[in-house]
Amino acid sequence: MSDKTAPRSQLRLEWIHGYRGHQCRNNLYYTAGKEVVYFVAGVGVVYNTREHTQKFYLGHNDDIISLAIHPDKIQVATGQVGKDPYICIWDTYAMQTVSILRDIHTHGVACLAFDSDGQRLASVGLDAKNTVCVWDWRRGRVLATATGHSDRIFDVAWDSFQSSRLVSCGVKHIKAGIFSMHACEEGFATGGRDGCIRLWDVDFKPITKIDLREAEQGYKGLSIRSVCWKADRILAGTQDSEIFEVMVRDRDKPVLLMQGHSEGELWALDLHPKQPVAVTGSDDHSVVESF
Repeated sequence: MSDKTAPRSQLRLEWIHGYRGHQCRNNLYYTAGKEVVYFVAGVGVVYNTREHTQKFYLGHNDDIISLAIHPDKIQVATGQVGKDPYICIWDTYAMQTVSILRDIHTHGVACLAFDSDGQRLASVGLDAKNTVCVWDWRRGRVLATATGHSDRIFDVAWDSFQSSRLVSCGVKHIKAGIFSMHACEEGFATGGRDGCIRLWDVDFKPITKIDLREAEQGYKGLSIRSVCWKADRILAGTQDSEIFEVMVRDRDKPVLLMQGHSEGELWALDLHPKQPVAVTGSDDHSVVESF
Protein backbone atom coordinates (compact mmCIF):
# COMPACT_ATOMS: atom_id res chain seq x y z
CA MET A 1 0.00 0.00 0.00
CA SER A 2 1.39 3.40 -1.01
CA ASP A 3 -0.68 5.41 1.49
CA LYS A 4 1.13 5.22 4.83
CA THR A 5 -0.93 7.83 6.70
CA ALA A 6 -2.72 6.76 9.84
CA PRO A 7 -6.43 5.98 9.44
CA ARG A 8 -8.88 8.62 10.64
CA SER A 9 -10.13 6.47 13.48
CA GLN A 10 -10.10 6.67 17.27
CA LEU A 11 -10.55 4.03 19.92
CA ARG A 12 -13.60 4.43 22.16
CA LEU A 13 -13.77 2.90 25.61
CA GLU A 14 -16.84 0.68 25.73
CA TRP A 15 -16.44 -1.66 28.70
CA ILE A 16 -14.03 -2.23 31.60
CA HIS A 17 -13.78 -5.63 33.24
CA GLY A 18 -12.74 -5.63 36.87
CA TYR A 19 -12.77 -3.57 40.05
CA ARG A 20 -9.93 -2.57 42.37
CA GLY A 21 -10.47 -4.20 45.72
CA HIS A 22 -6.85 -5.04 46.46
CA GLN A 23 -5.20 -2.58 48.90
CA CYS A 24 -8.30 -0.34 48.85
CA ARG A 25 -11.30 0.13 51.13
CA ASN A 26 -14.73 1.77 51.02
CA ASN A 27 -14.63 2.45 47.29
CA LEU A 28 -18.01 1.12 46.13
CA TYR A 29 -21.32 3.03 46.37
CA TYR A 30 -24.83 3.43 45.01
CA THR A 31 -25.46 6.81 43.35
CA ALA A 32 -28.64 8.89 43.34
CA GLY A 33 -29.37 7.39 39.92
CA LYS A 34 -29.36 3.87 41.42
CA GLU A 35 -26.14 3.09 39.59
CA VAL A 36 -22.90 1.72 41.07
CA VAL A 37 -19.77 3.89 41.22
CA TYR A 38 -16.26 2.50 41.73
CA PHE A 39 -12.85 2.64 40.06
CA VAL A 40 -10.36 0.41 38.32
CA ALA A 41 -6.85 1.45 37.24
CA GLY A 42 -7.06 5.21 36.46
CA VAL A 43 -10.75 5.25 35.49
CA GLY A 44 -13.85 6.11 37.50
CA VAL A 45 -16.73 3.81 36.51
CA VAL A 46 -20.49 4.33 36.83
CA TYR A 47 -22.21 1.01 36.17
CA ASN A 48 -25.93 0.69 35.38
CA THR A 49 -26.70 -2.87 36.47
CA ARG A 50 -30.21 -2.83 34.98
CA GLU A 51 -29.10 -1.88 31.47
CA HIS A 52 -25.62 -3.43 31.77
CA THR A 53 -23.91 -0.24 30.60
CA GLN A 54 -20.97 1.76 31.89
CA LYS A 55 -19.92 5.41 31.88
CA PHE A 56 -16.35 6.51 32.44
CA TYR A 57 -14.56 9.38 34.15
CA LEU A 58 -11.11 9.92 32.61
CA GLY A 59 -9.78 12.90 34.55
CA HIS A 60 -6.86 11.08 36.24
CA ASN A 61 -3.40 10.40 34.84
CA ASP A 62 -2.45 7.56 37.21
CA ASP A 63 -4.12 4.80 39.24
CA ILE A 64 -7.00 5.80 41.50
CA ILE A 65 -6.79 4.41 45.04
CA SER A 66 -9.49 6.29 47.00
CA LEU A 67 -13.10 7.36 46.55
CA ALA A 68 -15.72 9.20 48.60
CA ILE A 69 -19.32 9.97 47.70
CA HIS A 70 -20.95 13.34 48.44
CA PRO A 71 -24.10 13.37 50.61
CA ASP A 72 -26.12 14.24 47.49
CA LYS A 73 -25.04 10.85 46.03
CA ILE A 74 -24.33 12.60 42.71
CA GLN A 75 -20.81 13.92 43.12
CA VAL A 76 -17.80 11.81 44.06
CA ALA A 77 -14.18 12.55 44.92
CA THR A 78 -11.38 10.30 43.71
CA GLY A 79 -7.69 10.39 44.63
CA GLN A 80 -4.75 8.92 42.79
CA VAL A 81 -1.13 7.82 43.23
CA GLY A 82 1.89 9.42 41.57
CA LYS A 83 4.68 11.93 42.07
CA ASP A 84 2.22 14.82 42.07
CA PRO A 85 -1.12 13.20 42.93
CA TYR A 86 -4.36 15.14 42.84
CA ILE A 87 -8.02 14.78 43.76
CA CYS A 88 -10.88 15.07 41.28
CA ILE A 89 -14.46 15.88 42.25
CA TRP A 90 -16.80 14.88 39.45
CA ASP A 91 -20.47 14.47 38.57
CA THR A 92 -21.76 10.89 38.16
CA TYR A 93 -24.54 12.01 35.79
CA ALA A 94 -22.59 14.27 33.42
CA MET A 95 -19.22 12.55 34.06
CA GLN A 96 -17.63 16.01 34.12
CA THR A 97 -15.01 17.48 36.45
CA VAL A 98 -16.37 19.86 39.10
CA SER A 99 -13.12 20.64 40.91
CA ILE A 100 -9.47 19.55 41.05
CA LEU A 101 -7.40 19.74 44.26
CA ARG A 102 -3.60 19.64 43.99
CA ASP A 103 -0.20 20.62 45.36
CA ILE A 104 -0.56 19.22 48.89
CA HIS A 105 -0.07 15.46 48.91
CA THR A 106 2.87 13.39 47.66
CA HIS A 107 3.03 9.74 46.60
CA GLY A 108 -0.76 9.34 46.69
CA VAL A 109 -4.11 10.11 48.28
CA ALA A 110 -4.91 7.20 50.60
CA CYS A 111 -8.47 8.07 51.63
CA LEU A 112 -11.16 10.73 51.34
CA ALA A 113 -14.29 11.79 53.24
CA PHE A 114 -16.95 14.48 52.76
CA ASP A 115 -18.47 16.02 55.88
CA SER A 116 -22.18 15.64 56.62
CA ASP A 117 -23.31 18.69 54.61
CA GLY A 118 -20.82 18.11 51.81
CA GLN A 119 -19.06 21.46 52.18
CA ARG A 120 -15.69 20.14 53.31
CA LEU A 121 -13.55 17.27 52.08
CA ALA A 122 -10.89 15.52 54.15
CA SER A 123 -7.95 13.77 52.47
CA VAL A 124 -5.03 11.71 53.77
CA GLY A 125 -1.74 11.39 51.92
CA LEU A 126 0.69 8.50 51.48
CA ASP A 127 3.67 10.63 52.54
CA ALA A 128 5.83 9.72 55.55
CA LYS A 129 3.73 11.97 57.82
CA ASN A 130 0.35 10.67 56.57
CA THR A 131 -0.66 14.30 56.11
CA VAL A 132 -4.33 15.07 56.73
CA CYS A 133 -5.85 17.93 54.76
CA VAL A 134 -9.24 19.64 54.96
CA TRP A 135 -10.48 21.38 51.82
CA ASP A 136 -13.10 23.86 50.78
CA TRP A 137 -13.33 21.73 47.68
CA ARG A 138 -15.63 24.00 45.66
CA ARG A 139 -13.07 26.82 45.83
CA GLY A 140 -10.07 24.51 45.70
CA ARG A 141 -8.81 26.06 48.92
CA VAL A 142 -6.99 24.36 51.80
CA LEU A 143 -8.62 25.06 55.17
CA ALA A 144 -6.23 23.12 57.38
CA THR A 145 -3.42 20.55 57.34
CA ALA A 146 -2.03 18.35 60.09
CA THR A 147 0.30 15.42 60.62
CA GLY A 148 -1.65 12.17 60.77
CA HIS A 149 -1.02 9.02 62.77
CA SER A 150 2.56 7.74 62.73
CA ASP A 151 1.44 4.50 61.04
CA ARG A 152 -0.41 4.15 57.75
CA ILE A 153 -4.01 5.38 57.71
CA PHE A 154 -6.58 3.21 55.93
CA ASP A 155 -9.69 5.34 56.38
CA VAL A 156 -10.88 8.69 57.70
CA ALA A 157 -14.31 9.94 58.78
CA TRP A 158 -15.92 13.05 60.21
CA ASP A 159 -17.18 12.84 63.79
CA SER A 160 -21.01 12.90 63.75
CA PHE A 161 -21.16 14.69 67.10
CA GLN A 162 -18.30 17.19 66.74
CA SER A 163 -18.36 18.61 63.24
CA SER A 164 -14.79 19.90 63.43
CA ARG A 165 -13.21 16.59 64.44
CA LEU A 166 -11.86 13.80 62.24
CA VAL A 167 -11.33 10.15 63.19
CA SER A 168 -8.89 7.83 61.39
CA CYS A 169 -8.17 4.13 61.51
CA GLY A 170 -5.29 2.05 60.22
CA VAL A 171 -2.15 0.22 61.30
CA LYS A 172 -1.94 0.11 65.11
CA HIS A 173 -4.89 2.44 65.69
CA ILE A 174 -8.59 1.53 66.07
CA LYS A 175 -7.82 -2.09 65.27
CA ALA A 176 -10.67 -4.52 64.53
CA GLY A 177 -11.64 -7.37 62.24
CA ILE A 178 -13.98 -5.01 60.38
CA PHE A 179 -12.56 -3.76 57.09
CA SER A 180 -15.54 -1.65 55.99
CA MET A 181 -18.56 0.07 57.53
CA HIS A 182 -21.44 1.96 55.95
CA ALA A 183 -24.08 4.01 57.75
CA CYS A 184 -27.55 4.62 56.27
CA GLU A 185 -31.13 5.34 57.34
CA GLU A 186 -31.75 1.67 58.09
CA GLY A 187 -28.70 1.30 60.32
CA PHE A 188 -25.19 0.02 59.63
CA ALA A 189 -23.59 -2.54 57.35
CA THR A 190 -20.15 -3.97 58.08
CA GLY A 191 -17.84 -6.29 56.16
CA GLY A 192 -14.74 -8.06 57.37
CA ARG A 193 -11.95 -10.53 56.82
CA ASP A 194 -14.34 -13.43 57.56
CA GLY A 195 -16.24 -12.82 54.31
CA CYS A 196 -19.44 -11.87 56.14
CA ILE A 197 -21.73 -8.87 55.74
CA ARG A 198 -23.46 -7.97 58.97
CA LEU A 199 -26.46 -5.64 59.20
CA TRP A 200 -27.14 -3.69 62.39
CA ASP A 201 -30.00 -1.42 63.44
CA VAL A 202 -29.48 2.23 64.44
CA ASP A 203 -28.72 1.12 68.03
CA PHE A 204 -26.09 -1.27 66.68
CA LYS A 205 -28.10 -4.36 67.54
CA PRO A 206 -27.53 -7.21 65.05
CA ILE A 207 -30.16 -7.81 62.36
CA THR A 208 -28.65 -10.52 60.17
CA LYS A 209 -25.45 -12.00 58.78
CA ILE A 210 -24.73 -12.83 55.13
CA ASP A 211 -21.77 -15.14 54.53
CA LEU A 212 -20.46 -14.57 50.99
CA ARG A 213 -18.15 -17.58 51.33
CA GLU A 214 -21.26 -19.77 51.12
CA ALA A 215 -22.58 -18.08 47.97
CA GLU A 216 -22.49 -19.91 44.64
CA GLN A 217 -19.40 -17.92 43.61
CA GLY A 218 -18.01 -17.78 47.15
CA TYR A 219 -14.75 -19.38 48.30
CA LYS A 220 -12.58 -19.91 51.34
CA GLY A 221 -10.51 -16.84 52.16
CA LEU A 222 -12.97 -14.31 50.70
CA SER A 223 -12.45 -10.97 52.46
CA ILE A 224 -14.72 -7.91 52.22
CA ARG A 225 -13.10 -4.49 51.73
CA SER A 226 -16.11 -2.33 50.83
CA VAL A 227 -19.81 -2.45 51.73
CA CYS A 228 -22.76 -0.19 50.94
CA TRP A 229 -26.40 -0.61 52.09
CA LYS A 230 -29.21 1.25 50.34
CA ALA A 231 -32.85 0.31 51.06
CA ASP A 232 -33.27 -3.34 49.98
CA ARG A 233 -29.86 -3.71 48.28
CA ILE A 234 -26.30 -4.25 49.50
CA LEU A 235 -23.05 -3.94 47.57
CA ALA A 236 -19.89 -5.71 48.67
CA GLY A 237 -16.41 -5.40 47.18
CA THR A 238 -13.79 -8.03 47.97
CA GLN A 239 -10.02 -8.00 48.36
CA ASP A 240 -9.80 -10.20 45.26
CA SER A 241 -11.66 -7.59 43.20
CA GLU A 242 -15.17 -8.98 42.93
CA ILE A 243 -18.37 -6.98 43.31
CA PHE A 244 -21.38 -8.77 44.82
CA GLU A 245 -24.92 -7.43 45.09
CA VAL A 246 -27.35 -8.83 47.66
CA MET A 247 -31.10 -8.28 47.85
CA VAL A 248 -31.97 -8.11 51.55
CA ARG A 249 -35.17 -10.14 51.05
CA ASP A 250 -33.24 -12.75 49.04
CA ARG A 251 -30.03 -12.64 51.02
CA ASP A 252 -29.07 -16.27 50.45
CA LYS A 253 -28.56 -15.61 46.72
CA PRO A 254 -25.83 -12.97 46.27
CA VAL A 255 -25.19 -12.00 42.63
CA LEU A 256 -21.67 -11.59 41.26
CA LEU A 257 -21.73 -8.32 39.30
CA MET A 258 -18.06 -7.95 38.48
CA GLN A 259 -14.94 -10.07 38.65
CA GLY A 260 -11.32 -9.15 38.08
CA HIS A 261 -7.76 -9.82 39.12
CA SER A 262 -6.33 -8.46 42.33
CA GLU A 263 -2.56 -8.20 42.73
CA GLY A 264 0.11 -7.86 40.07
CA GLU A 265 0.03 -7.80 36.28
CA LEU A 266 -1.88 -9.70 33.60
CA TRP A 267 0.37 -12.04 31.63
CA ALA A 268 -2.07 -14.24 29.71
CA LEU A 269 -4.99 -13.51 27.38
CA ASP A 270 -6.98 -15.66 24.99
CA LEU A 271 -10.29 -15.33 23.14
CA HIS A 272 -12.84 -18.04 22.45
CA PRO A 273 -12.97 -18.75 18.69
CA LYS A 274 -16.77 -18.60 18.46
CA GLN A 275 -18.19 -17.08 21.65
CA PRO A 276 -17.78 -13.56 23.13
CA VAL A 277 -15.58 -14.88 25.94
CA ALA A 278 -12.08 -13.84 27.04
CA VAL A 279 -9.83 -15.62 29.53
CA THR A 280 -7.02 -13.87 31.42
CA GLY A 281 -4.25 -15.00 33.77
CA SER A 282 -2.45 -12.87 36.33
CA ASP A 283 0.35 -12.64 38.90
CA ASP A 284 -2.33 -13.32 41.53
CA HIS A 285 -2.41 -16.97 40.33
CA SER A 286 -6.00 -16.70 39.14
CA VAL A 287 -7.66 -17.32 35.78
CA VAL A 288 -10.71 -15.14 35.07
CA GLU A 289 -13.34 -15.74 32.41
CA SER A 290 -15.03 -12.56 31.13
CA PHE A 291 -18.17 -12.30 29.02
